[in-house]
Amino acid sequence: MRIFAFALTMVLSTAAFAGTNMCATYKKDRMLNAINTVAAREEMSFDELCNLPKLLAVEAMPSQIVNINGDVIPYTRVQLHMSETSCLYMVRDSDQVITEARCYSAW
Repeated sequence: MRIFAFALTMVLSTAAFAGTNMCATYKKDRMLNAINTVAAREEMSFDELCNLPKLLAVEAMPSQIVNINGDVIPYTRVQLHMSETSCLYMVRDSDQVITEARCYSAW
């Protein structure tokens, strides 16, 4: 019975997140622009990406890369978390180019 209650709780809590705007907490242009760039790469609108039913979370955070010459290049790291996979995108702030993108298993 405990296992059934636990499983039901997990299903209902996950379903509660489905279909809600996962980007609503982001207000800064830097983060919104990076999420928009990722949406364009995935061939969908910003709103479609943020309300994607399989999406459990969108994580956007400032980052930087130091190149071989010691130059600091500002980036925004965007991660899309789904139930079984997550995808990471590194978006260069200066020109909104995705320089790295990969998906990996969340198991």
